[in-house]
Amino acid sequence: MAEKVIDFEVPIKVLADEYPDFVQIMYDLGFTKIKIPGMINSVGKFINLKKGSRAMGIPLEKIANEFSQRGYTIKNYEQNK
Repeated sequence: MAEKVIDFEVPIKVLADEYPDFVQIMYDLGFTKIKIPGMINSVGKFINLKKGSRAMGIPLEKIANEFSQRGYTIKNYEQNK
């Protein structure tokens, strides 16, 4: 099984296309707009997790912890100070 990597600088569309569980994890974290039809194919092409975190007010640490707990390796993550 290939290593699952969440890179906080990669557009969410790329992550959603690569990992089938990505959208549901994001939804569960509070990114409820991610399931709006067309959202990933439009906004998701240029929004990464860092930008999405700021836009939705969801801490980077919460996102990193959730994906880490689900077996993902975290890349390019720096805590916003």
